[in-house]
Amino acid sequence: MQQHQGARLMQPVVVETEAELRALIRARILELQTTYSAVEAYAGLPDSYVAALLAPARIRRFGNRSLPLLLQALALGVARVVFIEDKTRAATVRKRLAPSRRKAPPRHQHIATACNQDDLFRNNTEEPSWRRGPTSD
Repeated sequence: MQQHQGARLMQPVVVETEAELRALIRARILELQTTYSAVEAYAGLPDSYVAALLAPARIRRFGNRSLPLLLQALALGVARVVFIEDKTRAATVRKRLAPSRRKAPPRHQHIATACNQDDLFRNNTEEPSWRRGPTSD
């Protein structure tokens, strides 16, 4: 793929909050030197929708339809999603969720016996060919 003269690739950005995501999208629109209405038209979003998404006092939230359309229109992609436990809520959640009443599944008896990896592909009655040396066929 060829780049336009003077165009440079955007460096990966870590976004941790919705406010940071809105700031990233605003910056990307400025970087592309375009308008909210042009992005809306290209993404197939209603008029003034991008302005409502990016407003300082949040009017609209990103949804499962609007966010992918907006990211695609701005040539942005999600490279990695990392889930972490919210430690401040974890204790509350654990108290509110009822424990499972299921019993632990019974332990299965294994029919296979432990073996070394080199035992897997040979039988004990023959010597491996690499130990025998070259054959004279």
